[in-house]
Amino acid sequence: MVQQLDAVPARPESGAGGSPVLEYLEGLLDEYQTLDDGHVATYIPELGQADPSRFGICLVTVDGHRYAVGDTDVEFTIQSISKPFVFGMALEDRGRDAVLARVGVEPSGNAFNSIAVDATSRPFNPMVNAGAIVTTGLVGNGAEGTTFDRIRASFARYAGHPLAIDERVYKSECATGDRNRAIAYLMRSFGAIEGDVDAVVDAYFRQCSVLVTCVDLATMAATLANRGENPVTGGRALAARHVEHVLSVMSTCGMYDYAGEWLYTVGLPAKSGVAGGILAVLPGQLGIGVFSPRLDPRGNSTRGVKVCQRIAADFELHPLRFQPETGTAVRRSYHCANTRSSRMRSRAEETLLTSRCGSVAIYELQGDLFFGSADRLFRTIVEDRDETRYVVLDCKRLGTVDPSAALIVRSLRAALDASGCRLLLADVVVPEWTIGLDAPSFSNADAALEWCENQLLDSQPAIVTTRSSGRSSSGLRDQELLEGLTADELAAIERVSLMRTVERGEVVFHEGDQADSLCFVLSGLVSVRLPLRADRPLGSHSLDAAPRDRQVATLGPGVAFGELAVLDDGFRSADVVAEEPTVLAELAIDELRRLDSHHPELITKVYANLARNLAGRLRRANEQVRTLAQ
Repeated sequence: MVQQLDAVPARPESGAGGSPVLEYLEGLLDEYQTLDDGHVATYIPELGQADPSRFGICLVTVDGHRYAVGDTDVEFTIQSISKPFVFGMALEDRGRDAVLARVGVEPSGNAFNSIAVDATSRPFNPMVNAGAIVTTGLVGNGAEGTTFDRIRASFARYAGHPLAIDERVYKSECATGDRNRAIAYLMRSFGAIEGDVDAVVDAYFRQCSVLVTCVDLATMAATLANRGENPVTGGRALAARHVEHVLSVMSTCGMYDYAGEWLYTVGLPAKSGVAGGILAVLPGQLGIGVFSPRLDPRGNSTRGVKVCQRIAADFELHPLRFQPETGTAVRRSYHCANTRSSRMRSRAEETLLTSRCGSVAIYELQGDLFFGSADRLFRTIVEDRDETRYVVLDCKRLGTVDPSAALIVRSLRAALDASGCRLLLADVVVPEWTIGLDAPSFSNADAALEWCENQLLDSQPAIVTTRSSGRSSSGLRDQELLEGLTADELAAIERVSLMRTVERGEVVFHEGDQADSLCFVLSGLVSVRLPLRADRPLGSHSLDAAPRDRQVATLGPGVAFGELAVLDDGFRSADVVAEEPTVLAELAIDELRRLDSHHPELITKVYANLARNLAGRLRRANEQVRTLAQ
């Protein structure tokens, strides 16, 4: 057979990373490889030479990604699969009303080569031979030789590269095509065809003899799924306004006298060809191409029908189930280089986390998750995991997750596990879809991010860190606010500080309390919470409003809180609550000021450390706002 001409490379198929879609297609190929029902077409003698064992499956998504298994590069003639594309060309060249005046859109219930017409003497639809020959005659500007040139150029835009003709099949069609010639002359007698009937029939034979591969079919289907724009090349193959008309006729008429059962069991707009190809479209998501020459009694590929039935059922792709918006599921993504958890860290910890800034990736999900959007999510994460050790899916804006999407997310977890990366979930609203996922789940993305940071710090024994219960700091000398103080100055502060032990859930101070001291965390963990209830009086010690509070920060050993009291004598701006048993050193501001008479440089050093810490926090806050605003 003639080889492809000037092929445009498709985007690489997804094999790396354990793609669940590719693995699934390989399973289908293995399962139906032994299905030997049916026979190759012989009414066109050259088609009878096809190897009945050939079998390929290809799926192309609307973002141009390809999954191909089996004999997907073997060429075969497009045959009747050409019909919906030629129908689309006729709509563009002549307009909808002019085409419908000559060809109907009703299912015929008859075989593809039926000569039946409707009450107005029109062929029932463009998918049977009579209607297809009429639409071929409507393509082009009427000048000699322009019809097939227009068809061939259009096919190339759908497939993404020029397509050749199988001259042997073309000649075989010409030699045995008397029924189609008879149909064409009958259509001319009804006024549906004008001009040279033999030229129209010749163009029809040529369009059916165009060579394609399984990958070509899937790409052409994906172009229809993408509203007429080729997702691989970006070229326009059909005006978007005509795509719905083409898909409508494919839905009701594309599988001939099997169309009703196909629509019921599969639902995808589809078209078959007697060379063994089947093309199916899931609007907005993907295109499917299957090639296997053995045909059932209706002239459809036996294996192709089975494959499409299984794909539609296993991934719940019936378009009448729901028509989703399948834009990207990722609202935004960022690494811990751009934003951190609300946990306040020591300078040593911050330095280490900065050096490991690519280790944690957060993906904010949005909308509903279906097959197409979940597949894109899988590829986005797997292809972007170079240095990543932890992947957090922030699900607070995620809606419905259908079973096919849940299956792909489980495969994502397995793929990440295999690469030494861990998947975490945050803010899952409806947890049913996570059953069997076996991924840690957190109340929000901040908690998940803090957990990841802790794991990174725990993996570095050289870092002196005291975040966990049962581990204590070395004392006040580890406090950043007291950095640079002499041993005498530290001892002086320790003498006037009050050592406090607070239990988990105990309030250290409340919003509205007098700001007359600052606290150094020696061990344990506290959280800073901002009450949101408007009816809570300032200074109230009631925690009834806790469910409405917003946790804005957590602090561990080496970090001070309440330090703004050094600058003014105002009131506390938030609650501070112990998250676990915690040891504090509380320093009254009056005591700090009295130390100035014996240690005149002490307060200057504290002010300098305080300014540096506040400046660092402001820079990090600005960077986080910038990241989240993008």
